[in-house]
Amino acid sequence: MRGRGRGGRGRGGRGRRGGRSGSHSASAPTEGTSSDSQVEVKELSVDTDLQAFFVGNASVAQHYAAQNQNTQRYAAGMAVLQKNGVEIVQNARIRALAAAWARKDFDLSNAFLKDRDNFGLVEVLKALQLIDSGRQIRAKEKQLRILQISTNKVSPKTMGKLKSDIDNLNALKPPFGTASGAVCKHIRRWVQTFTTEELEFYSLYFPKQPWQKLADLCHFNPEKDFPALTWFLPYCFGKDAPEGSMTYRCQHLTTENINEVIKEFPIPYSLAKQHKDGFTPESKARIAAYEPKLDTILWYYEDIGQNCSDVDKIIADRMKAGEEVKLQLGKLMDRLLMLKMYRENIPSKLYYGQKLERSVDENKAPFIQQLAVYGNKRLKEISLSLEAPIVVSGDASGSMEIAIRTSVIISGILAAICSAKLIFFNNDFRYPSSVPTNIEEVLELAIETKAGGGTSPAASLWPYYEKKEVIKTFIMVTDEEENSGYKNHRFAELYQKYYDEVYPMRLVFVSFLRDQHAEGQMVRELKSKGHNPLQVKFHQTQPDLTKLDKMFGTLSSESLTFEEEVTAMESSIRDQGLANVFQKVDLSSQSK
Repeated sequence: MRGRGRGGRGRGGRGRRGGRSGSHSASAPTEGTSSDSQVEVKELSVDTDLQAFFVGNASVAQHYAAQNQNTQRYAAGMAVLQKNGVEIVQNARIRALAAAWARKDFDLSNAFLKDRDNFGLVEVLKALQLIDSGRQIRAKEKQLRILQISTNKVSPKTMGKLKSDIDNLNALKPPFGTASGAVCKHIRRWVQTFTTEELEFYSLYFPKQPWQKLADLCHFNPEKDFPALTWFLPYCFGKDAPEGSMTYRCQHLTTENINEVIKEFPIPYSLAKQHKDGFTPESKARIAAYEPKLDTILWYYEDIGQNCSDVDKIIADRMKAGEEVKLQLGKLMDRLLMLKMYRENIPSKLYYGQKLERSVDENKAPFIQQLAVYGNKRLKEISLSLEAPIVVSGDASGSMEIAIRTSVIISGILAAICSAKLIFFNNDFRYPSSVPTNIEEVLELAIETKAGGGTSPAASLWPYYEKKEVIKTFIMVTDEEENSGYKNHRFAELYQKYYDEVYPMRLVFVSFLRDQHAEGQMVRELKSKGHNPLQVKFHQTQPDLTKLDKMFGTLSSESLTFEEEVTAMESSIRDQGLANVFQKVDLSSQSK
């Protein structure tokens, strides 16, 4: 339960128990939820446009219709995308829950609420506010009428604010559903399931206002609805936490008293980390021992474990005892790369042509081999049914200097998963001495590959065009900063020739871009020629391996097996029920 997020360090952590919205306050729907009037009107069918409901901007009415059309397929589509690492956008989660409540489908809404990483306080409040918007409109219209006939002078600002609120609520108001007593009863049952630990977490991390709003709508009872922590609701409305509680103590944490409090309470690391500079070795070891999830210790290893042999021993002992590491592959690769560089004294930057001096310190992170076993297990679990033969082309030009290790890891993993050919390019092309087949070989390739030279992406396609070798899927890992051609051809031109003369192969771009909202130079040029490559984006100057699993999810949702997975999930829903299926979609590791 504790210490699940790493959002505070900008490393992709999502917080916990509040959905992916992290600890952002659950503001009114006009502030946090796109209105349905802003949703692009497009006919969607759950049979042909399944993914669009969860990664696009479908309205509440469209979610409502899709759930009515085929509830099992709708739920199966969401579950498969989540299982494959595709992030369901927050608006989709809110509207899906609102639609289920509007339909009085409490089986579906209950299944959603089993997945607290995606349906937490923020999503519940905003979904309830959506279906309650009709009542809010009527209340504000009544208030407006009273002011309009009032003999007292009313400021134009007050009238304007009321009218604006009514307009915003009308834009949000779904065509169906209300915040009925049945819905509020359903929510009360949900909050009754929160444990002491979870409520303490909310008291420590979340603003009080969302709970106040939800309590006002659902009329919570502090004792009946929060039996695990009866002081929680009064605390949300302004009362102090009990003096002996962890919440009270943590409200008064300082660098001076952090070690004393850690001795007294198993403080979640995500709260204690703001005082990490004051940790003693004893406190680090205690944190490593009491943190429920080993993933948290690994994710914050630089803060807790480096140069602390006691922490290394605790990690190794927990692994030997059979404790599972649940980090998904992207985060696991981030940790393995960091640990390898730490153990072998490898500098964070290597320049083209620079000789690498390496010396392994076996006393540092001695558990790395155990961790690599988990990595190889994750690698074998990933299946991308892209059409073979497949080539992965990695950009090793000078412009990729910051992102080179991330890009090589992505290239190597894709090659290993897809049994693909691997080629690198700068102003020419070159093949690696061998194509990696496991995690250790991918990491070694990432360490040894250095960025340098110009950027001629066409160089990596040339050998296949020249030999007229049929390649059916070509994955380009690049920053798209093409600054020179190869054999007098730019990539888009050479691809067109290959397409016309050899085979109409599928293009996939893993693009490292400065602007995440841009397409990139090469994709733009290809689209101008009528081609539409699939694109997954990473940030060029802040390359983040934690997005690797989202990339796998995007690729798998475009693969030949997506429909097969949805069909299989529908069968599981019929056999096991909705709630069981969503409970088994293990996404907890995405929040570490």
